[in-house]
Amino acid sequence: MKILVVELEPTHYKIDLWNAFVESSGAELTVVYSERKNWSPDGGHDYQQFPPALFKYLILEGKGLLGVLRSSLQVLSINRKVSPELTYIAGYVHLQTVLTILYSVLLGRRFVVHADVFNNCYPKGRMALLKLALREALRKLVFRYADAVLVCGRLGEQTAFKAGCPQNKIRNFPYSISVSRIRGDKPDNIPEQCIVDMDLGKIVILFSGRMIERKGLPTLLEAMKKVTCDADWILWIEGDGPELKHFSLKADDFGIAARCRFLGFCQYDLHSWLVRSADIIVVPSFEDSWGILVDEGLQLGKAVVSTSATGSAVDRIVEGENGFIVSPGDSESLAFRLSDLLASRDLRERIGNSAVLMSRHVLPKDNVETLMNLRGKS
Repeated sequence: MKILVVELEPTHYKIDLWNAFVESSGAELTVVYSERKNWSPDGGHDYQQFPPALFKYLILEGKGLLGVLRSSLQVLSINRKVSPELTYIAGYVHLQTVLTILYSVLLGRRFVVHADVFNNCYPKGRMALLKLALREALRKLVFRYADAVLVCGRLGEQTAFKAGCPQNKIRNFPYSISVSRIRGDKPDNIPEQCIVDMDLGKIVILFSGRMIERKGLPTLLEAMKKVTCDADWILWIEGDGPELKHFSLKADDFGIAARCRFLGFCQYDLHSWLVRSADIIVVPSFEDSWGILVDEGLQLGKAVVSTSATGSAVDRIVEGENGFIVSPGDSESLAFRLSDLLASRDLRERIGNSAVLMSRHVLPKDNVETLMNLRGKS
């Protein structure tokens, strides 16, 4: 099958998925990334390197108004040249993807749309009514003409149905990772301070996310201040964003700065090493439609603690059996869970073993099967 993929920014886990398509199904893939990175002010991702790709791809700049217009025209031009049998469209709120949906509908071509979850709240700000009307009109087109609507986990399925998507078109299609790649990634430059932490046998807690309020790092910092266990722990903090300086000052205010390693944004191979090397993974988000770190931690056998506001945690974690779930913003409960995990290696190992054996894992090859088994328009 000739498949055109219209993605947003390239990431390591998206490359894992499209590589799996080539390896598992023999599909002929053309992948177009409509923007080199997330250009919004809080977009902390800045990938400069990627895993080897087994498919044809093109990365467009997509920056600024002119960049978006140029990128949109390029996407339509590639669509015309490729003439795909199926088009995968990541989202429906960017101009590039909106035009691809309209183009597919007008030409009667098969397409699917992937949305983590559907935002069913009333739009905010100016022209809210117009935004609502446009959103609902576009959704009706997608729900009527798309072969399938792909979502992340149970929360995605629930929100798609509430948005009006027919049940028979909803498919679970969560972000997924290649465990073999993560285990084999070998970064050239590992922070010396992390190597020293490992040599000293410290218990490593890992946070990975953008430096913005909704990712919940201040809650984790406050929880670490309240930890009652006297274990020799260290907190690795991976990520960049507008609140980086503010969060580092909070660590100082809480008296834990010496135990915090602010590592900045890390390329994919170093990220893999950090996850492999950590003992405990914490995802303290206030709002996260999926959260790939939870899945990475579970599949690598780590003790994962996440909030109930993280889609992957609600989808994958059974409280107290293969991980722990706390309420967003609840530093007391988070400190309690972390104190227990820090105090007991046996508990960390039991939770980690259960994470591998009993979690609801979805692998890239499972997503390949989901997409390749679509039977066409209803």
